[in-house]
Amino acid sequence: MKEEPGSRWDKMAALWNIIVRLRGESGCPWDRKQTPETIQTYLVEEAHEGAAAVRSGKAADVAEELGDVLFMVLFLAYLYEEKGDFTLDEVVERISTKMIRRHPHVFGELSVDTADEVKDNWEKIKEEEKKESGKLPEPIPESLPALIRAYRIVSRLAQKKNGGWHDVGPRIRDFSRKSREMVDALSSGETVSSELIGDILLELVIIARTQGYRAEDILHQRLRKVE
Repeated sequence: MKEEPGSRWDKMAALWNIIVRLRGESGCPWDRKQTPETIQTYLVEEAHEGAAAVRSGKAADVAEELGDVLFMVLFLAYLYEEKGDFTLDEVVERISTKMIRRHPHVFGELSVDTADEVKDNWEKIKEEEKKESGKLPEPIPESLPALIRAYRIVSRLAQKKNGGWHDVGPRIRDFSRKSREMVDALSSGETVSSELIGDILLELVIIARTQGYRAEDILHQRLRKVE
């Protein structure tokens, strides 16, 4: 259902005006001294807290943490608007244009039947955008949790190469072989190398992906039972 102008967006405007007040001459000394470089750290922290709230299943906590994330996003946009780099309107326009362009099956004539087809088409559109703009592929951020970063790297490789990334058979064989190496080393009283353990962890991420899971998510689910 389409939104009509009203109180929902009035509240968003009120939040923006709070930021304006905080950054004003008679505002908050702490907020006034912040820069994009200092705020990006808080954005990362709040995003992690938001994700943790979602995993907790507590809607009230999610609402609170999403508010913190939203504030940091708007605060960052305001800092750049202050400098004259871009405006909040430009941010919204860019993401709106991108979402419409990457969903031709909704806003265009393309026909798809499955979520996998949507994902494959999304990646193709991203590649076309990079070629047209002349930009290099964006690196997977090293600041991501390792399991998430591994999943995203493997997903990217699976789009470009035939390395058995979708085939569970070779992954099971690699996992079995490396697991036996670890068991043999431990049984012999040897120290298992960090490289071997890293290989096993990566194989588990790949196997989980072939089954439709994200290792990060299922490990969090298991840890809740441990706690």
